[in-house]
Amino acid sequence: MADKSARRGWFLTVMTVLFVVLALSDFTKAFQFARNPTHLGLVVFGHRFYGIAHNLILGPLFGAVLLTYAFGIWRLRRWVLPLAIVYAFYVPYNLVLFWYTQAPGPRPIGPIVGYLAIALTGSIGTAIYLAYHRERLA
Repeated sequence: MADKSARRGWFLTVMTVLFVVLALSDFTKAFQFARNPTHLGLVVFGHRFYGIAHNLILGPLFGAVLLTYAFGIWRLRRWVLPLAIVYAFYVPYNLVLFWYTQAPGPRPIGPIVGYLAIALTGSIGTAIYLAYHRERLA
């Protein structure tokens, strides 16, 4: 077990934990939406889903994908690399579409830049790391 942990390294270990947290967030999207329907809910391809039913169906679906991704990273599976590449393209695309479709007006640049840094490091950074270290994947 220590051997696999050493091969995974600290970056992939941290990213696995963060993907699990993100998956849990997706699993609870219906509850989040019920709490604050104006600002919370699942965003897919730039479209925020309104309604508990949409979030109740799509949230667990996306949560399951993220749990699968986290499992693949944790176990260092070769099949996780294509998933990482797809996710690395999906996240920036989703963010750009979401911000493009929002109503015009002032937006706080600080939180946006912070969110971008975390989201892009998590998606693109993980895919690049896995691609460069694919010899560790079994």
